[in-house]
Amino acid sequence: MFEAFQESDYRRFWVTQFISNIGSWMQTVAQGWLVYRLTDSPFLLGFVGFASSAPAVLLMLPGGVIADHFDRKRVVAFSQIAQAACALFLAVMIALQRVSVWQIIGAAVVVGIAQSFSAPAFQAMIIDLLEDRTRLSNAIAMNSLQFNSSRVIGPLIAGATLSAWGAAWSFFTNALSFFPLVWVLMRTKNRQAPLEGSLAIGDRLAEGFRFVRNDRIVMLLLGVVAASSIFAYPLVNLMPVVARAAFADEAAGLGYLMAAIGAGALSGALALSMRTPGEKRSLLLIVGLLFVNGAALSAVAAFRSGAAILGLLFIYGTSMVAGMALCNTTIQRRIPDSMRGRVLSMYTFAFFAAIPFGNLAAGLAAEKRGIVGAVLMLGGGVIGMALIAALVMWVNRATTPATRESPRSSIAGT
Repeated sequence: MFEAFQESDYRRFWVTQFISNIGSWMQTVAQGWLVYRLTDSPFLLGFVGFASSAPAVLLMLPGGVIADHFDRKRVVAFSQIAQAACALFLAVMIALQRVSVWQIIGAAVVVGIAQSFSAPAFQAMIIDLLEDRTRLSNAIAMNSLQFNSSRVIGPLIAGATLSAWGAAWSFFTNALSFFPLVWVLMRTKNRQAPLEGSLAIGDRLAEGFRFVRNDRIVMLLLGVVAASSIFAYPLVNLMPVVARAAFADEAAGLGYLMAAIGAGALSGALALSMRTPGEKRSLLLIVGLLFVNGAALSAVAAFRSGAAILGLLFIYGTSMVAGMALCNTTIQRRIPDSMRGRVLSMYTFAFFAAIPFGNLAAGLAAEKRGIVGAVLMLGGGVIGMALIAALVMWVNRATTPATRESPRSSIAGT
């Protein structure tokens, strides 16, 4: 289950990334709470999410070329420093009682720019942390496990911190949490293979697009990731609205809701860390998990009981994270090292570039139709996406190549 932990570089990275993600989730919860308190506007909740994700539309794909050309560890480290600076700025403004929603939006844009370059490097860097590349599937699953463990711990700490001391301490804690990871990245062995040739960025991107175009499975999974980001993920940004409707103490309630999603996500990641299924079963599971996710999401609209909503959010988190992790693992198994940064930039682009539009649409729907209408719209979109994915897989089952290079050999480089 923990075979990737036998790698010392990966183990140190895992621990410090876990610390950083706890801080990031603390800020995510505090930021949503603060924006809603300042504006009382579901639309502006969605707009802040749009601002943080919008830079990905322009920068994520070039970021994949950078991930193949430059030292990925340094790209990720510089991104961490930029995000720490934004968190510290907002912490000071909150403490001085001079914070405004426009400052939060501006910081969200800077964070979005930093993440647009670091996200492809981060995804491609996982394999660079391993001496034994046959551990890649377990490393991806373990990385999902730590990320989603932080989704449980971070919101709980944030809820307690908001109730006791206010938002500033969540932002300040997040600023500090980035630096252990930076320290580890600067001391990690460099295993990244140099990229041959000197093609321009546009030509490198064209190579990546040709590879994806010729692999129908990768194309389908990228579409699933994009649709998940549009319809499934925006529920997270609407949690302050749900918390106000379902809990008397909205700050603590927000922490409970976010922790329920995180606990579900943790269970999904833990299940995959024990055993990652083969490609054919993974594809069937992805479709099934989409149906479950859409059903749980839609059912949230039918309840006002905090306990019932927490249970549904647990199912929502489990299905969403397990499905996304299976998409990631299946894609990584099918791509060569020479294309890793560029294809994974398309994966992160499909995820991050779609989120702002989903957040914006969800915020507008909640503003105009209320939280029930917005949640039903999102759940229906996920179910519709699952039907499309099932149909595409059924249509293509006869033309899918019967044999491919084995996952073990393709990632081990042997």
